[in-house]
Amino acid sequence: MKLKIISFCLLFVVIFISCKKEPTLNDGNSGALLLSKVIIDNQTYYEYSYNSANLISEEKSNFDFKKHNYNANNQVVSTDYYGNNDILNGDPNVFQTAFSRDVMVTPDNGSKEGTFNYKYNDNEQLIKSTYSRTSSVNSEYSEFSYDVNNRISTQTLYWNNKETGYIDYAFDGKGNLIKENLYNLSTTGVAELSTTTQYEFDNKQNPYQSFSKLMTPGINTNQNNIIKETYTIHLTANLGGDNVQVTQTSYTYNSKGYPITKNGNVEYVY
Repeated sequence: MKLKIISFCLLFVVIFISCKKEPTLNDGNSGALLLSKVIIDNQTYYEYSYNSANLISEEKSNFDFKKHNYNANNQVVSTDYYGNNDILNGDPNVFQTAFSRDVMVTPDNGSKEGTFNYKYNDNEQLIKSTYSRTSSVNSEYSEFSYDVNNRISTQTLYWNNKETGYIDYAFDGKGNLIKENLYNLSTTGVAELSTTTQYEFDNKQNPYQSFSKLMTPGINTNQNNIIKETYTIHLTANLGGDNVQVTQTSYTYNSKGYPITKNGNVEYVY
């Protein structure tokens, strides 16, 4: 079980710092319970703190640290990222030491990886997020378009001012993300479906609603909790065809309908 958790957490770190899944934003704190920490196998893996407006300001873990900066309108204008480079070290001994240490990454002990900057239109919709890496001069940014319900429907991905692909998002009536398709652009400019992720939900409260200013379509925008995820890697027939992975999740809840445990080994603290 611990090996699976390690693999999942590392995958999360790699995806989070890549240009494929930049954090996106939306309006307002939902007034949900404020999640303070996540404990896995009796060890604290994530800690969260909030500003005076109850907006998420810092996210801390053994893997990285994120600092969210707001303007006078309570819009996130930038996010600074600090990493634990040893987590991604190819030396197994260095990695194991870094992963097992009970120390959260902070600006003092981590290295700054980069900063996201966000741009809004006159309707206060996020229209662009740009990632500036500390160690690279390459430009990475996303542009966003919306559906009739004011939800991000498409995220277009750019690298050095060239479109590299896009993500299409679909939602249910509650605003839960039920499907996302990632397309890559071939060298000839043809969009090729790379991955599809589909989700099913319970009818309870999502603990990450308190992150309502950090609304990448998904965990921070969902009203409910994911109980089933079907992830499909689309491959050609000569590579064996589609590779499908299914993950199911179960929860226990408190009296307000928020999860307090997940799969028996993850604990949510508010």
